[in-house]
Parts: sequence; C-alpha cells; structure tokens
Amino acid sequence: MKFTPECYPCIVRQAATAVKLAGVDTETQYQALNQVLHSLASSDHQLSPSDIAGETNRIIREVTGVDDFYLEKKKASHELAMSYLDQLRSLVSQGSCQLEQALKVGAAGNIIDVVHVGEYDLWEEVVTTVKGELLGGGLPAFKERLATASFILYLADNVGETVFDRVLIEILPLPVIYSVKSGPILNDATREDAIAAGIDQVAEIVENGTRSPGTVLNQASAEFLELIDKAELVLSKGQANYETLDDLGDKIFFLMRVKCPVLSQSVNAPVGSLLFKQG
Repeated sequence: MKFTPECYPCIVRQAATAVKLAGVDTETQYQALNQVLHSLASSDHQLSPSDIAGETNRIIREVTGVDDFYLEKKKASHELAMSYLDQLRSLVSQGSCQLEQALKVGAAGNIIDVVHVGEYDLWEEVVTTVKGELLGGGLPAFKERLATASFILYLADNVGETVFDRVLIEILPLPVIYSVKSGPILNDATREDAIAAGIDQVAEIVENGTRSPGTVLNQASAEFLELIDKAELVLSKGQANYETLDDLGDKIFFLMRVKCPVLSQSVNAPVGSLLFKQG
C-alpha cells in the first residue's frame, strides 16, 4: 500500500505527539519536527506509510535522544487489557463459531492505537464491535489453510492488543510463531511486551529485526525473511502490517479494525469495521 497525500496529516500528527511525549524542551521539539517535515518533503511516495513513519520516528529518536516515547502509554494499555483477560476468554466462548468469535475479539483489540484512534472505552468498544460482522470473506480460506499448514506465523501489532492475541492463539489448532519488533516503535509490541502478556506460554516469540511500523521486509533480518518465506500461513494484525505486506500473496490473512479512510478505500470496508481478508 503506497503513501498517499491523505497520509501526510497522520504522519505529522504522530510526530508532533512523539516529540511532546519525549519530554524535551521546545527548541528540541522544533528541531525534530523541522527534520521530520524535511524528510517528508523528500520522501519516496512509492513507499508505504509505515516505511515513511519508520524514518520519521528514527529522526525523532536521534534528535531528542529518547528511545521509547510511548513507554508510559504502553504500560497503561497493557495493564488495562490484562484486566480483561478472563472476560475476553468468556467472550470468545459465546460465539456459535469459536474461531470466528476469537478472530472478532482479536480484531476488536486492534482499537488500541496511538495514531488513528482518540479517546475510547476499551471494553465497550470490544463488546460493541464483536457483535458486528467480520468483513473481508477470509474465514473459509483460512480454515482450509489451517487444515494443511504446519504452523502459523502471527505478526503482532500493538501493546495491549497482545493480550487479545493471546486469547486468539489459545484456540488456534496449530503451533504459533509470534513475530514482534526488535526495538520500540510507536506502541508496537517487542519481545518484552509479548512476554508480559503471556504470549510465551502459547507461542514461540521471534523478532523481525526491524524498528518500523508494520513488517518492512527490506529492513528485516535474514532469519525472519527465511521464516516468512517458509511459512505456509501468515496471520497479520493491524493496518501497518497490511500497508507493508499487501502484496505478499494468498498465504497471508489480514486481521484488523479499519481505522482510516485511505485503508477503508483500499480494502472496501467501512471505517470502524472488523476485517479478515486474504492477501
């Protein structure tokens, strides 16, 4: 998914939030944002929004000297999601098709975001969205792949959402390899975050070698590239992974909440809906 003119405001808004959260003085904030704007002006628009956001976040880290702007927000998201763990498991058991219900719950957790979503009540959002339809038509093909694949490569998204991932993984019938970032970027999950959510109890955790949103393959480690090539079934969470992997082929299934008009147009689904779409 390529960068569009509509992506500019999101990148700039995210950068402004990051420099504020970094806690640096006003002059340093100006320096960081000026460099971000310069980078945006000269960026390659054939890249995905996540590629470009990875570079702007690298600039902010370099200028401010702060490695993880969202540390406190991630802690709060994790603690809130963990407080609902048992309720999430109960919610999964209420569906007529447990797999579909678990996918809905997993997608509902994608509401936890720092770029596209404002204030919300997490549990109210989850209960409301799970009652809706899972769009995208990916479920039948996913079931077919489950019958033949040897494992699932699960691409993580945000901290807090990791708890929802755990609940979904608990009912998946295949071994799961859970991919996380190799360092802080936005509120994306790292190995430490995945372990805190108990993912290590239900899956093998691997790092992809990058510090960009999504899964930017030209930045990934050789080990991860070998793994994604070997995988017969890939379950991808969130918009950034869709932006960077929408051309991976039919072995990948994208699970997300549609959060922005650009994505809505790309996947032909309304903003706010839950989507499960085969690549």
